[in-house]
Amino acid sequence: MKKLHPLFYVFVCFMAISCKFSFRNNHTSVAYSNSDKFYTMKANYDERKTRLVDEYLDKAIESRSNKMSFVNNDINGTVALNNRGEIHMQKSPGVLEIQLVKSENSVEAYRMVKSVCEGIKPILTSK
Repeated sequence: MKKLHPLFYVFVCFMAISCKFSFRNNHTSVAYSNSDKFYTMKANYDERKTRLVDEYLDKAIESRSNKMSFVNNDINGTVALNNRGEIHMQKSPGVLEIQLVKSENSVEAYRMVKSVCEGIKPILTSK
C-alpha cells in the first residue's frame, strides 16, 4: 500500500477544523420568556452578525447616557434606559441576553424592551 503524502494529512486536519467552525458559526437560536416577574430574551448567533446587532441596539435602545454605544463593547451589567427603566444585559460577540424585571420597570419600559428584543430576531435569521 502506498504511503500518503504528509500534506494530505495537513489538508484533512485543516478541512475538519474549518467545517467545525463553519457549523458553529451558522447556529442561531433566539428564545423569549415572559413570566410574572421577568421578560427575558436569550440569543446565540453567528459572530459575524455582531456588528448588525450592536448597531440595531444603538438605534433601538435609548440609554440615559446618549454617549453609550453597544458597538464593539462587551457588556455584563445593568443598562439604564431613557424612560427611567433598567435592563440587565450580557452581550459579547455571538451572544446576547436581556432581562427586564417587571416590578422595577414601567409598562412603557416593558413594551419598549419587548419590541427591541422582537426586532432582533429578523436580523439574526436573515442571510
